[in-house]
This record gives sequence, C-alpha cells and structure tokens, in this order.
Amino acid sequence: MNSKNKKRRLLSPVLTMIILIAIAIFASSWLSLLNVEGTQTTIENGMLETSIVVVRNIFSKEGFTYFFSNVMTNFNLLQPLAMIILSLMAVGIAKSSGLLKHLFSPFRKLRSNALTFIVIFVGIISTMIGDYGYIILIPLVGVLYQYANRSPVLGVITLFLGITLGYGTGIIYNYNDYALGILTEAAAIVDVDSTYTFSLNSNLYIMIASTIILSFLLTFLVEKYLNKKVVATDKYEDELVTSTKAITFSLIGFTLFLIVMILLIIPGGLLLDPTQNVYIAKLFSSSAPFNLSFMFLFLVHVSITGLIYGLVSKNFKNNHDFGFSFTKEFNNIGYLFVLMFLSAILIAIVDWTNLGVVVANKLIYLISLFDFTGILLIIVSFIFIVLMSILIPGSIEKWVLISPVLVPLFMRGNLTPDFAQFVFKAADSVGKIITPLFIFFIIMVGFIQKYNTNENKVTLFNTLRLILPIIIITVIFWLLLLVVWYIAGLPLGIDTLATM
Repeated sequence: MNSKNKKRRLLSPVLTMIILIAIAIFASSWLSLLNVEGTQTTIENGMLETSIVVVRNIFSKEGFTYFFSNVMTNFNLLQPLAMIILSLMAVGIAKSSGLLKHLFSPFRKLRSNALTFIVIFVGIISTMIGDYGYIILIPLVGVLYQYANRSPVLGVITLFLGITLGYGTGIIYNYNDYALGILTEAAAIVDVDSTYTFSLNSNLYIMIASTIILSFLLTFLVEKYLNKKVVATDKYEDELVTSTKAITFSLIGFTLFLIVMILLIIPGGLLLDPTQNVYIAKLFSSSAPFNLSFMFLFLVHVSITGLIYGLVSKNFKNNHDFGFSFTKEFNNIGYLFVLMFLSAILIAIVDWTNLGVVVANKLIYLISLFDFTGILLIIVSFIFIVLMSILIPGSIEKWVLISPVLVPLFMRGNLTPDFAQFVFKAADSVGKIITPLFIFFIIMVGFIQKYNTNENKVTLFNTLRLILPIIIITVIFWLLLLVVWYIAGLPLGIDTLATM
C-alpha cells in the first residue's frame, strides 16, 4: 500500500516544470518587492564598469507584457528544437535503411564496460563540436544500445554524463575555449597584467590527462551504480537486411561528400567566417556559414549515405519507403517537445527577471570579500560556480559575469588566468548536469521517456537521484585533480603553469 502511494506522489516531468515555472515567477516577484539587487562588474571599452542589477517583477505591467508577448517567440528561438528535429530525421533514415543495424550490431559482442567506455569517451571528445554532440549523439546512442541489446535509457544517461561532466575538458580546445579565453584575457589585462595573452593550448596537458582519467572513472561509476538499475527489458529485433555490398557503396558516397565538405572548410573555404582570425572561430562563430548550416549538412550527409545503403540492400523498395524513413524516429517523442516548450518558458522567465544574474553576482561578491588564496580559493570558487550554474547554465553568459572579478582574484593569489578558466570549466560542467534550466538535461529526460518501457515512471528528480552518486564522486575527482595539479606544480599546457 505504501509503495502504491509513493508511486502516486511521483511528479511527472511536465508537472515538475510547471511547478518550477511557478516557483521562478513567485521567487522573482518576492525578491523584487524586497528590492533585492546585485552589483555587476563588466568590461566596457577596456575599462571595468560597475552597475546595479535588480530582480524584476513578472507581476508588473512590464512583466505581463513581456511574458505574453514572448511565449511563442521564446519557443521559436529555442535553437536546440530545430536541431533535434533534423537529428531525428537523419537518424530515422540511417536506421530505416539498415545502415545503423549494419554498423551497430557488432557492438553486441562487446563487454558491458567496453561499450560504456566508448560511449563516454566519444561523448567527451564530441565537445570539440560544442552542443552538436548532444544533438547528434543522444538519438544515435539510443539506437546503438537497442542493437547492442542493452537499455537505450542507460545509453542516453551514460552519454549525457560523458558529454556534460566532460565539457570542462576534452582532447583539444573547442570554440567555447576560444570564446572564454577572450573574456579571460580581457579580465587579466584590464585589472592586473596588461601584457597577458591567452593561448588556446594553455590547458592542453591537463585537458588530455583529465579526459583519460574521467573516461575510466565514469565507466567504473556507470557500471557500478547504473548498470544494475537500468536494464534492458527485452531484445530489439527488426527485419532489415544487412549487406556488405551496400556498406561498400555507402562508404564511397560518405567519403565523396566528406571530401566536398573538407574543401568547403579548408582555409579560404566558402563555409568559413572571413571576419574571424582564428580557425576555430572561422568554423563556429555565430555568423560562420559552417556553424549555421551544421545540422543541415549532417542531415544531407546521412541522407545520401542512408539512401545508398537502403537502395542497394533493398530495404528501400520504393520512394515512399525513403520518404517515410525520415519520420520513423519521431515515435514517442512528443513528450520531449512539450518539455522543451515548458523549458523555454522557464529559461526566459529566469533570464528576464535577472534572477540568475543577481544570485551569481551575490556569490561572486562573497568570494571577493574573503581573502582566500591557493587551495581554499580553488575549492570555494569551484563550489560557488557550481551553485551559479543552477540558474545560469550557459558557460559564456556566466563567464561574462564573473571573469572580471574571479580572474584578478586568482592572479592576486598567484594563480594564472589560464588556471582560473580551467577551474571554471570544470565546475561549470558539474553545475550544468543538475539543473532543469540546462536544455540538454531536458532533452535527455525526453529521450528517457521515449525509450522507457518498464513500469517505473520517469521524473526529473528520480533522474537526478539516479545519477547523484556519480555527480558527487566526479566533484571529488575534479577538486582532487585541481588541487594535486596546483600542489605538484605541473604544467597546465604549453608554457603554462597553475601559478604565476
């Protein structure tokens, strides 16, 4: 009887999101009535500028006007929405053609820990292409685990852990590192060292080391904590044909398209942003044609490869089979779109009311009040950044707010700006994974619901509770790694140390 009552009290993700929206509205309104404000320091024209930021009341004429005028606009502007649709179309044709069955069925022979390691490692290094890693790999890994006769829910959660907890590291820098580095350099120059120059390779060694260690650690934790709790309920089978001839022709088509793509993004290529000086920015700046068309190019590439495989293998018997294949992965995905709509509302409210900005500035102000240096500064900064990330999961937005204060604090404590940025990235990766304001957390929950076939209901808090032991141990790992690297005096990257 008690068990049944507990099940009834479980809140669905939709109801949880509605409650969180209500909490955000009432909390911001209450704080606004109390005139809660924060002091924000930004860099304007090479100078530090301090301004007052107040919490705005959604229950005001201005608030009502904003809310009702932008409900649909905020949803339309939710970039991951369009990208996940294109990704589902691409995975749909690749699966319906038999291509994914051909590629993924051999994974059945792998040991559980080997598959887990591959998914986590690929997830971490996929951060090289930024958020596209979530968009492309979450649908793909669900299908991979189906063909490997393992739970797709486990695959989705494992990948999410790998990408998100690994977002602070990676084998090589990405556009996010470049954008953060510009802010780091500006914060160092404006207040402490006018000669400082940020290098994209300044964290290279610690990135490589942490990627390898984190991959093994997360593999162990997933196998220990998740493997027994999330199991496949039945084996997945379909009647698609696999063909050596088809994979050969598909590989030729894939390679030819890849060559064309490479020609378009080599220096001077048509898909690069000519206004940028650094190659990674030419690829992924907000105005780069390659970045703006990335998911479309992915869809075209997969469609060509899948079409060739489907025709040669005879899995596509007519043009209607090809057309309908684009829709196959949209089964049971409507729940995700509902969650994304509610998430867009929640994110917009927190952003417009300045709730996250004020909380973040209060926390960074507290750090500046304490005369911390060395290990204590590293640990306190890490914890506070995790807390800030709950309301501001965006890395760039958060670093804009705190870098003008945190970078000089580290430098005056004899810690380099490069180390400050890496501490931020590590803490930011942990903070993202525990907040429903992070849109890719919502996407993960939506895909869990898509593949959920047992009687256990999917909830936001149950999902968090499931991965909480892994998050806690990962926090300990990051803090130990940062402190040990600092104490040992190991180089962060090329010609860069943790200390000045």
